[in-house]
Amino acid sequence: MVRKNILKMKDKELFFIVVIVLLICTFCIFVLFKSYDFSKLTGVELGFFYAMRVYLLFLFVRLLGHLFFSFANHFFAKTIEKLDYYPLVTVIIPCFNEEKVINNAAKSILSMNYPNIEILIVDDGSSDSTIEVISLLEKKGRIRAIHQENAGKATALNRAVSEAHGDYVLCMDADSVLNTEAIEVGIKYFEQDPKVAAVAGSVEIGNVNNAITSFQKLEYISGLNLFKVAQSFLGSVIVIPGPVGLFRKDILLEVGGYHSNTFAEDCELTIRLLMAGYKTVYDAKMVAVTEAPDDFNSLISQRYRWNRGIVQAIRENIIWLFLPHKSLKNFFIIIYMILESIFIPVANFGFGMFSIAYTLIHSSENFVGYFFFQLVILDIIVTLFCIVTEKRSYSLLFYSAINRITYSFSLEVVRFFSILDEFLRLPMNWSKLERKGMDS
Repeated sequence: MVRKNILKMKDKELFFIVVIVLLICTFCIFVLFKSYDFSKLTGVELGFFYAMRVYLLFLFVRLLGHLFFSFANHFFAKTIEKLDYYPLVTVIIPCFNEEKVINNAAKSILSMNYPNIEILIVDDGSSDSTIEVISLLEKKGRIRAIHQENAGKATALNRAVSEAHGDYVLCMDADSVLNTEAIEVGIKYFEQDPKVAAVAGSVEIGNVNNAITSFQKLEYISGLNLFKVAQSFLGSVIVIPGPVGLFRKDILLEVGGYHSNTFAEDCELTIRLLMAGYKTVYDAKMVAVTEAPDDFNSLISQRYRWNRGIVQAIRENIIWLFLPHKSLKNFFIIIYMILESIFIPVANFGFGMFSIAYTLIHSSENFVGYFFFQLVILDIIVTLFCIVTEKRSYSLLFYSAINRITYSFSLEVVRFFSILDEFLRLPMNWSKLERKGMDS
């Protein structure tokens, strides 16, 4: 169901990636189970050490699973035939105070290859000059504006869906720019399988101008898109991202559209689509280039909201955890999301903090070395896989090598406290990223 880049590789490139992945994985197993001098460890320390070994084994098996399904998707996905006709697609762009970016978003749609497009821009009560910019865009044709009092992103999206003339809707963020073939690539999945409700695209960082945005580029390539490829093989992509998601309008309306009861409306909607028995897939040729936070405070604010929103989305659908007899697939999807979005962040934070505390108290780096070194190896495996399969720069390996003890660990702290705050039901507000524009 996804592009077959790996099949187009030269034989030596394919051989390279298979051999390298297997060698590194074998080395990981050796390191993981090699003898370790824990004769001086007792009580809590010994318990933590054994727990670390079990957890690292879990992460290793998890990685192998994602790599396996990712390879399977590249090798065995069906070829999607070119369309014989072009159904009307409504592109929806919700915006609130997006004067610096909405123009580029709309222009990217107007320059698309797809010949049958309607564009709806929903102004959600902007207080800047967004309305004036939209008015100028309307004069270009093919763009229809909807103005409403500020009611939130979910409400804006739902209104546009209800007024869309197309049978398919592409929802995107105002700070994103789509590639010219995005719609043509995604629309083919709906013709192949009537159970496909949505197609997720690949999100890339467009303002890579410092270390923070460089780490995010690595995160999007190796931490997000790789997992989507694996999930797509099973027809269960967990999040159709806000920057680029293509939907069947009738199914979107059937499940009740976007809900405003979480801070991750895209994730919550995707889960409901999956729980209703529909499929969600991913195609890396649908590309949205988006603006990422370029300072640490903005990054923390964004990720805190994302993580709390995902936990909220899980909570809204947690009932399926207790109904495996009704849908085993739904049961495993919820289990998977709990592991990925709650268990792993909490475990990473807990083991990381214990390792640091043990080092400071006992002046020994054993725990830190044992835990972090093996996580770095796993990170490098993923990065190397993505570099070769997606033709990325090998400079990402440098960021991957230091990611675990810098950027990644900082986000683990944010994830842990966002999860804790959500369980405590502490109040929070929607924090909007200040737009600077990707050309600035």
